Amino acid sequence: MLLSLGIDRWVLPAMLLWPVLAAVLVRIGGRDVSRDDAGNEAPSGGPDARVLTLAALAVEALLAVAVWGVFDVDGRGWQARVDIPWLADLGATLSLGVDGLSLPMVVLTAFVVPLALLGSWNNVRVRTPAFGALLLLLTSGLVGVFITLDLLAFYLAWELMLIPTYLLVGVWGAAGTSRASLRYVLFTLVGSLLMLVAIIALWNAGGGTSLHIDHLLQVALSPRAQLWMFLAFFAAFAVKSALVPFHTWLPDAQSAAPTVAAVTLGLKVGAYAILRFAIPLFPAAAMDYTVRSTILVLSVIAVVYGALVAMAQRDFKRVISYSSVSHLGLIMLGSFVLTPQSVQGAVMSIVSSGIATTALFLLAGMLEDRRATTAFSAFGGLAKVLPWFSVALIVSMLSTVALPGTIGFVGEFLVLIGTYAEFPVLAVIATSGVIFAAVYGLRAVQQLLFEKVDTEANGALPDLSGRERFVMVTLVAAMVYLGVAPHAILQRADRASQALIESVRFGPNAPTTLPPVSLSR
Repeated sequence: MLLSLGIDRWVLPAMLLWPVLAAVLVRIGGRDVSRDDAGNEAPSGGPDARVLTLAALAVEALLAVAVWGVFDVDGRGWQARVDIPWLADLGATLSLGVDGLSLPMVVLTAFVVPLALLGSWNNVRVRTPAFGALLLLLTSGLVGVFITLDLLAFYLAWELMLIPTYLLVGVWGAAGTSRASLRYVLFTLVGSLLMLVAIIALWNAGGGTSLHIDHLLQVALSPRAQLWMFLAFFAAFAVKSALVPFHTWLPDAQSAAPTVAAVTLGLKVGAYAILRFAIPLFPAAAMDYTVRSTILVLSVIAVVYGALVAMAQRDFKRVISYSSVSHLGLIMLGSFVLTPQSVQGAVMSIVSSGIATTALFLLAGMLEDRRATTAFSAFGGLAKVLPWFSVALIVSMLSTVALPGTIGFVGEFLVLIGTYAEFPVLAVIATSGVIFAAVYGLRAVQQLLFEKVDTEANGALPDLSGRERFVMVTLVAAMVYLGVAPHAILQRADRASQALIESVRFGPNAPTTLPPVSLSR
């Protein structure tokens, strides 16, 4: 029915451009949150900018539902594809499309951002029109990364994420956050510039006629050229993903950021970009014994290191940040092992991390709104006074530590199964990270909910409001449903995962020394 309406011909351009248009409308027509003498919110002409922003994000979520509806599970290649002429002299087009790898990311982003805004409604109360406009621009950049097929358009979308995030952290973050936001910009900007140089070199090697990924996948490159270009792409994506040892900016930025910005920083955009661009464009370099071994070892180190450091934290936000570093290690492990199970596990883990991390950062933000801190030492005994909060925290943390029956288990299990088939030692070491995750997760639950603290402030804390309950019930339901019925994502990712592996192992730039792996194994 949706196809008969022609939705597939305009829905992706709409998802890309609507947030930009909405950002202008919010900035011009939205009003700030004003207050009367008693400190209560008071109307001051025009609609609340937060309401306008949420409405615009809701439209984006509906468009994502339409993309999900027109997607053919049995189809191959790009779907809902649109090619719009752009820079003809450079061979650049505004080419948009989705497949089974990008579709879950598009839907995840479209739903997580409005839920994060709704769940942290009172977290930002100043300059809300500017805040809403930047959040919408950031959403356009995130969606653009997942749906652009032209490398120049992808680079612009990648950069579109940078400035809004910098401002969201630097302007609306906690006091003294300029250092954290500056580190974020410096880290990501250096990586992005290296990627731009590699894009130009790849375009030149392809004859300077097209920047579309389908064309560039057919460009024959020498092993040396592949290596340098891959390292440039990987640097940009590894920094953005916060892979060890490029992770040091993430805990500081997420701890200082407003809740919505902390959530968007936790989305594994760089991990997706590695699967989509770095590995298939430069397979001989990605599968080179030295390069691959180094990345696999770094991934396992990230799994264990992130979990161990999370165990040592005394602040809830920093525990979440380091757990994200640990999960990123598993995602990278699955991506570079490159078996059908590991690739699908990486996709599931990206989605799982996005949902669980969003829930945990929202819960941390709710505590911060009530007590102005997320230090464990300030809390205890919350299970008695905050039953809704407690249930949401327990389920979210259990998904984070990969309890069977939650989406976290599905992704990690597939990654470990796929890894064990190729690298059993690495799989065993990575499994220890899952055990450490249980330690930091259950410790956080114990300290927040069941420890005793000599303060009356905790006994007077209000439980989740109706708005907060709606958000947390939605996220918890997603964790459980996708943990019990993951086929909704796995079926859609199956053909794209196989196509990725076929491209790497049998494409024009495929490595000559890597034995092929049966896709049915």
